[in-house]
Amino acid sequence: MGMTDFKPLGEYDRRAIIDALAAGTLEMPLGHFTARIKAQVNTLVDFLYDTYRDVPVKTELSDVTDISIHLRAPSILRKYIRTQVIPDPGFQVPAVPLPTSMAALAFEMGVNLVVALKCCRFVSCHAGVVANEKGAIFMCANSGGGKSTLVSVLMEDGYRLLSDEFGLLCMESASLAAYPRPVSLKNVSIDIVRQLSGKEWISPELSGTPKGKIAYRRARPDDINKAHLSAPAKLILFPSFNPIGGHYARRLSVSEAVMRLIPSSTNYHLLGEKAYLALTKMVAGAEVYEIAYRSTDESLTIVRDLAVKVGL
Repeated sequence: MGMTDFKPLGEYDRRAIIDALAAGTLEMPLGHFTARIKAQVNTLVDFLYDTYRDVPVKTELSDVTDISIHLRAPSILRKYIRTQVIPDPGFQVPAVPLPTSMAALAFEMGVNLVVALKCCRFVSCHAGVVANEKGAIFMCANSGGGKSTLVSVLMEDGYRLLSDEFGLLCMESASLAAYPRPVSLKNVSIDIVRQLSGKEWISPELSGTPKGKIAYRRARPDDINKAHLSAPAKLILFPSFNPIGGHYARRLSVSEAVMRLIPSSTNYHLLGEKAYLALTKMVAGAEVYEIAYRSTDESLTIVRDLAVKVGL
């Protein structure tokens, strides 16, 4: 089946999407992966229409899909006594049941789990990636490091979204594949990005989640339409948000950068030498910095200066 069989989710009648989800025949391409989605949760339908409205989908399955996600009750008993959902990717994973009001979070977690645990076509690293026509900025940070906020800010600065969650590195070319899904924003980041992007680009907030308050910044149609375009890394950053500390940009050696990237990879232990060679090749072709900043404005200034320095 070609992409001519797909059309943006927002162009479908709601009943067609509900029926396809119930039957498990909603098919959604996400960059280099195609997901098959099954659910009978109204809040998920609302989320998809809001946040995935520009993503092409179809309501009949192809012969092969990469990802299977079934949002279901944790058990028959809980289905009737306490309405909760877990993401079932077709293999056993530790999943905390969430109320159906948080079906959006369960869906996003499920898709992430499949790519993190089952993807072996790329070296996957926990990173945000944006790009322009000259190359990509690869940002690898711990939770709370400001990665998603920085990704969103750089999108407003003219960069294309490749991914908020995973840097997908091609082992042959050491280029970065696109995986444009909604950017996950937490707590204070939500208001920051809403002011920059406009409220029409931000999903309704989910409160009381295990990570606090969560909302999603929708991928733009251009990000989605260019998902077939990869980009070489030109600037690799290890960002750190510290509101009471100093700001700096410290250049890292190839060896130090690779040693930092290895633990960020979700499948390095499976790929071994191929992953090491691909990571080394990516790092050798880029400038690498550890950066620290006290505010969103300060982070943007640092990244803009470094981008100019490397020719982005």
